[in-house]
Amino acid sequence: MNAEHDLSILTNFLRRMVPDVEGHDMGDPPEDVMPRLDAFAAGKADAKERSALAELLKQHPEYLRYLGKAIRNKAA
Repeated sequence: MNAEHDLSILTNFLRRMVPDVEGHDMGDPPEDVMPRLDAFAAGKADAKERSALAELLKQHPEYLRYLGKAIRNKAA
């Protein structure tokens, strides 16, 4: 599977489950990563950036909590 497909699966999961997604808070991602996740949550990331973020999230799954909050805030 490619990274963009993985990210699509993750996005669909978070949209369905975000109220129930909880875990140990590892803090926010680094300052340079937060705007990238915010752009993704807003649907403003291009294909190359979505692929890069999929890889980043594989390496740092603790960032999923921040991404879930960002998606929830955009949906509200």
